[in-house]
Amino acid sequence: MSREEHNYPDKREVKALSPQARFRIYSQPGDYLTSIKSLFGRHWEDQTALRKLEATICQMTGNSYAIAMPQARVGIYVAIASAVKPGNEIILSPNTIADVINMVVCAGAIPVFCDIDPLTGNLDPEQIEPLITPSTAAILVTHIYGLIAPMVRLKEIAQKHQLLLIEDAAQAFGARLNGDLAGAMGDVGIYSFGMAKNVMAFYGGLVTTPHEHIASKIRQAVECFPITSKRKMGSKVLSCLIKDIATIDLLFSLILFKIFRYAYRKNIKNITRFIETELDLTLKERFPINYSERMTSLQARLVVSKLQRVEDDFQHRLACARIYYEGLKDIPELILPPMREDGSHVYNYYAIGAPDRIALRMYMMEKGRDVALQHMKNTADLPAFDYYFRDCPNARLWAQQTIMLPNYSKYHLSEVRKNVEVIQEYFGV
Repeated sequence: MSREEHNYPDKREVKALSPQARFRIYSQPGDYLTSIKSLFGRHWEDQTALRKLEATICQMTGNSYAIAMPQARVGIYVAIASAVKPGNEIILSPNTIADVINMVVCAGAIPVFCDIDPLTGNLDPEQIEPLITPSTAAILVTHIYGLIAPMVRLKEIAQKHQLLLIEDAAQAFGARLNGDLAGAMGDVGIYSFGMAKNVMAFYGGLVTTPHEHIASKIRQAVECFPITSKRKMGSKVLSCLIKDIATIDLLFSLILFKIFRYAYRKNIKNITRFIETELDLTLKERFPINYSERMTSLQARLVVSKLQRVEDDFQHRLACARIYYEGLKDIPELILPPMREDGSHVYNYYAIGAPDRIALRMYMMEKGRDVALQHMKNTADLPAFDYYFRDCPNARLWAQQTIMLPNYSKYHLSEVRKNVEVIQEYFGV
């Protein structure tokens, strides 16, 4: 019997206010109390908690080395700068945030866009080998939305051509394939603990690797950075607190949802921009000075405290995914993520492809449903990266069609069913 059939109790199954917000931070009230104590405490530069976090991740992944980062994109930068020579090429997916491409460029490498599998959004391994040249040094694979990329095939290609395999597991913390964790199957893995992630430390990241020479260079680079200031960390905490309060069920459903729905109806961008993400799509050729910092002990303690919740949170998202899949699988116009029960997809987002996502999103909002469009662009098409342009039609279509259905750990299963009913109604099912 499945979770949604009440095999065991789930408080999130109770009747919910309508609608819940499309997104909520994976936070607890204690996170803010811990933050206040730390921000006003005396031991801001104590690195003991970081060493504990690193040791814990090494134990989880089976890798020998882990290095805490202020944010995941910094991890991508220092990993590439430490493992790849300037001027070398990195084959990567265009289905990612712009700053991933920027970090490759800042590290002195050349991004080579490879198209994606149109059914999964992940890198298509069968399109990689024609792109390999004598200058190719690595493959950077993104496990999109929590779905592990085809790592068996990717590892075969990397080993055949003696390439580094770097995993961007920012959206896939906790995902497993054949017992191996995402981020621990290649030569370098990068995790994110940012505001939108299932393990949230306001922001932050970590790099893990089995290679001592890579780990040594990464740690040497990061230890030159100053620790993130209390002022900056306090600003991050406050920003998350405001978003947390704004998405409380009662406040959101009675006030904010109506404001946002009106703004979308009238295309009032001065309002809708407050819930859009990845607004900075510019090219960065030099590593930003404000990225040059170290993780704080506060962030490290928050990550460690949340690790025990990863599996429970995943089980709830899996229950949501089952409901979405069973309710939508017979609608031919939609592209659904694969239904995986083995942990190789942790459904940090439930992303579907729709032929006219703008119309579907507006219809759902009119019916009292709050959903989001995918925030990521096809980076191969961005003007900022014209110099590296390569035609990736699958990634282009993915960026135009993908819509995000809510499934976070605080999202009620009753709300999932309502979303399914409205989508069925839209398509006349």
